[in-house]
Amino acid sequence: MTRACFLVLGLTLCGCPPMLADVDAGPTFPPSLKHAHNDYEHTRPLLDALEQKFESVEADIWLDGNGTDIGISHNGAPFKGTLKALYLDPLAQRVADNGGSVHGDGKPFYLWLDFKDGSSAIQDLVATQLAGYAFLTQFDDSGVSQQGAVTVFLTGDAKAKKALVDRAAPRPYARDSNDYSPMDPAADGKWATYAVNYFSFMQWTGDGEIPRAQMRQLENLVNGAHATGRSIRIYASPDSNAYWQAAKAAHVDFINTDKLAELASSL
Repeated sequence: MTRACFLVLGLTLCGCPPMLADVDAGPTFPPSLKHAHNDYEHTRPLLDALEQKFESVEADIWLDGNGTDIGISHNGAPFKGTLKALYLDPLAQRVADNGGSVHGDGKPFYLWLDFKDGSSAIQDLVATQLAGYAFLTQFDDSGVSQQGAVTVFLTGDAKAKKALVDRAAPRPYARDSNDYSPMDPAADGKWATYAVNYFSFMQWTGDGEIPRAQMRQLENLVNGAHATGRSIRIYASPDSNAYWQAAKAAHVDFINTDKLAELASSL
């Protein structure tokens, strides 16, 4: 058995994440963005994140009890509100008030819709509701067909998000993948980004200085994603300043947090 085989076997038996091959930094991506994980759990959904100048928010979506609207919550009913009331309508107003962008700086904003319910009914509602907002980025099969003030990424239930991006273009959304492989094909207008679990690739807990080998692992993950033409968000990551700084240095596109003010002051 070769040394490489022993390494793979050892990593499998210990439950360690696989070591990624070295990938040099490729395309230049914009600076890291602040991402509000489960944004709706804050006192003022969306508004608290906007106050801290966040560029990205995430909302868990469910079919409401009547089957006629999209509810926002962590575990289903009771809901914090609807997708339109908590996010789409307030974002539309911000874009109108700020000259065509959410923060008035001309830069894009990102809304991640996390499917906790993958039914065909919620798929239809998402497609219908998003179609009513002209400020959303439009995608065709090859990529962005019209840049908007807000870009919607679909995450969560794989069946739902894949079915939605198979609908006719133009579409006001693209999907992520919760898996990453160095063999992934190039990005297109359907699959535009990644959202991967931190501990699927990393072991460092975010305390103290990141070990050099772990920093290289993080860089290889990000560089590999970028090599496909996709951005990357890493969830379940340490919510510490040490991690945030490492993520920024590695050019993670969306830095995940539940601590809005702390991340805002750190970056």
